[in-house]
Amino acid sequence: MKEQEVSQALKKITYGFYIVTTRKPSEEMSTRDKDYVAAATVSWVSQASFNPPMVTIAVQKHTDLHETIEKSRVFAVNIVGKNEQDMLKPFSEKSIIEEDTINGFSFKDGKTGSPVLQDVPAYFECKVIDDLSDGDHSVYLGEVVGGETLDTDAVPLVEWETDMHYGG
Repeated sequence: MKEQEVSQALKKITYGFYIVTTRKPSEEMSTRDKDYVAAATVSWVSQASFNPPMVTIAVQKHTDLHETIEKSRVFAVNIVGKNEQDMLKPFSEKSIIEEDTINGFSFKDGKTGSPVLQDVPAYFECKVIDDLSDGDHSVYLGEVVGGETLDTDAVPLVEWETDMHYGG
């Protein structure tokens, strides 16, 4: 199979949209002078286990989110619903943190210290228990240590329902 054919085949995998967040105190960061919050749009998230509850996420290397998860070893996955599609673009760019907002969206500190967004249907928090760093992304296996459903009627947003595409 040719590289272009493989790429086209990979683009047929369906993805949801998530905003992954994390925080690390400044004294443990090599490139920051204050507590650092990182947040970014991610589409590679999958449940890995029911008991204990675990998920995997893939995060592009050489990003603030990757560096911060490497140091903090915790993250929150904020699930984006069909009604929150306007959140995608701001979180695909550099994060702007102002008091209790990230890119203009309210958050609170979660159980792990990771910010959890208040304008999403649901979120869960994880502690990293393993990772694989081959390729251009790192895959983190996270044990779910907390979470909340904020809108039980919300429907998750699927990539093909947007003009944003990632993969392949």
